[in-house]
Amino acid sequence: MTRNHFDYFPASPKTRSWGLYATSFGQIQVTPHTLYPPSGHPEGHHFDWKQGRTLQEYQILYIREGRGVFESALTKSKKINPGTVFLLFPGVWHRYRPDPATGWTESWIELGGGYLDHLRASSIIDPKNPVHPVTAVGEVESLLDAIEQLVRHRPPHFLIRLGFYAMQILTLLRTSSSRHQKAPPRIYRIVAEAQACLAQDLEKDFSIEQVARTFGVGYSYFRREFKSQTGFSPKQYRIEIRHRRTKDLLRNSKLTVKEISEQLGYSSSYHLSLDFSKRTGLPPTRWRAI
Repeated sequence: MTRNHFDYFPASPKTRSWGLYATSFGQIQVTPHTLYPPSGHPEGHHFDWKQGRTLQEYQILYIREGRGVFESALTKSKKINPGTVFLLFPGVWHRYRPDPATGWTESWIELGGGYLDHLRASSIIDPKNPVHPVTAVGEVESLLDAIEQLVRHRPPHFLIRLGFYAMQILTLLRTSSSRHQKAPPRIYRIVAEAQACLAQDLEKDFSIEQVARTFGVGYSYFRREFKSQTGFSPKQYRIEIRHRRTKDLLRNSKLTVKEISEQLGYSSSYHLSLDFSKRTGLPPTRWRAI
């Protein structure tokens, strides 16, 4: 049985300097045909269906049980079913409520900080796409249970820790999109194994097509799924690994640029220097000296 409670937390300047922190957390079980939302929220958070509400912070809401409806200034009305997360954005009018026939059980965490503004500006979170059916229900609920424990005991710096728990929930939403739900689990294993494969034997020429054949999948499908899961094409991924390894060797070894280029499979030290300068703005020898 969910214990109904909600807490609002002031964030000190030191907490705000982290760029990610919690400002409230709550869990409510709304029984059928009950007034919603319940009383007790501070001014600026309480709302009714007719007027709706606009917040100054971000919120993540998770519906464990029951069903209802959500809408905002940027979206049409959305049906909310069990196992759904919806996001509230600062400055965006919204309203939501459970179906009177079913009620619902909700958990929410409110967040502040510039990090979330960055995610919004990068379209990683999008006020035009606020509703997310969750496939990793068990993981999301475990994270919310951990959040509840932190709120209950309030150890030092718990507001910051709450913020990073919330980021794990947002990360899980990225793997809960409709396209990922249709992708067979086998491709997740293939991409994970391919990442390890591409990070090895950097001095050797590598055929990405051969990697795909090794795992028994078509190249186009493999490339598309690899980029979806890692953010890089297979070729780009290998280039990134080579660049990071170059930095490691420049910092932590006495190898010359020519020796590093040979060890990591560059066609020449000139090509290593050219690629390195484009990425860092400095040639390898100057970067090493800093």
